[in-house]
Amino acid sequence: MSYRIEFVRSAAKAYARLDPTLQRRVDRELTRLGETPRHPGVIRLQSDDELYRVRIGDLRLLFSVEDQILLVLIVKIGHRGSVYRA
Repeated sequence: MSYRIEFVRSAAKAYARLDPTLQRRVDRELTRLGETPRHPGVIRLQSDDELYRVRIGDLRLLFSVEDQILLVLIVKIGHRGSVYRA
């Protein structure tokens, strides 16, 4: 069973603005998340039980997992210093 990957509009825009080499790194991680959304590199955020993060160099990918419908929803993509701000 593989999970479907979807982006929130703002995350899709942030992804489109990334350098092509960073996009390829994010693509590799998205493929991995589609197979196993809670692999050992994934950490659940303490502030919110529904959000997880994965590190890709200086980037952070914030996402939620909907197991009932096999969906990984990418909520935010950004630099590690600014991605956690509301």
